[in-house]
Amino acid sequence: MSSVQEVGKVVEGLGSALRALLWAGLVLAAGSLSMSAQVSVTTWRNDIARTGQNLNETILNPSNVNPTQFGKLFSQPVDGYVYTQPLYLPNVTIGGQSHNVVFVVTEHDSVYAFDADSNGGGNASPLWFASMLTAAHVAAAGATSVFSNPLGPGTTPVP
Repeated sequence: MSSVQEVGKVVEGLGSALRALLWAGLVLAAGSLSMSAQVSVTTWRNDIARTGQNLNETILNPSNVNPTQFGKLFSQPVDGYVYTQPLYLPNVTIGGQSHNVVFVVTEHDSVYAFDADSNGGGNASPLWFASMLTAAHVAAAGATSVFSNPLGPGTTPVP
């Protein structure tokens, strides 16, 4: 398997498709569904009790979450496996513009911020990227992964 993984493939493997797509903000909504009603996901499984529930959901329901009205919009390449839950924050200002943002951490000790609504134009690249293997992020000089298969963060970071 290539070291470049698509965030969308990770989404497909996280269990409940509804829960996974909600946190990522990658909801394809037809007709009257809107992406403006999303809430922040700042921890694994949405809340401190780890219930996986979004009790503030008002739009999605079993009748409109189906293959014709709901699904993956796009994916973004990253530098390694993603075992943590991507986190979602709406209305984050990056580069002077407001974005709905998905934060992704890889096993290569990399942190990405992607626009959750589009991967076209100015959003084709990450909005923000940082390697935790640099001295700027308190890594020792010359820090590298010591394993042939890097073992970075294996749990969900908390912003």
